[in-house]
Amino acid sequence: MDNMKRHTVRLNVKELMRAMTEFGIESDVELAAKLGISKTQVWRAKLPINDDRHNSPGPIFIAGVLKAFGGPFERFFVTDELKNTKVEEKKVSVS
Repeated sequence: MDNMKRHTVRLNVKELMRAMTEFGIESDVELAAKLGISKTQVWRAKLPINDDRHNSPGPIFIAGVLKAFGGPFERFFVTDELKNTKVEEKKVSVS
């Protein structure tokens, strides 16, 4: 099972910001209300993936974006190999 690769969905922040402008959404607070999620969820999804506070978008976030902006999925989201950097760092420091 160690060799099995896991993947996650990541937000394409540039495309989200472009769509917000196209639809006249001026803030993360306004976007969060439109998606039915908290402004913190929006903020965390937009953070760089190497930031410990980053969260990948969940199903409600993804569905909300697709409904609000009409998709397609590939415009707003990408799949990425999930790397467990904390485990890798721990292994390095113990050696």
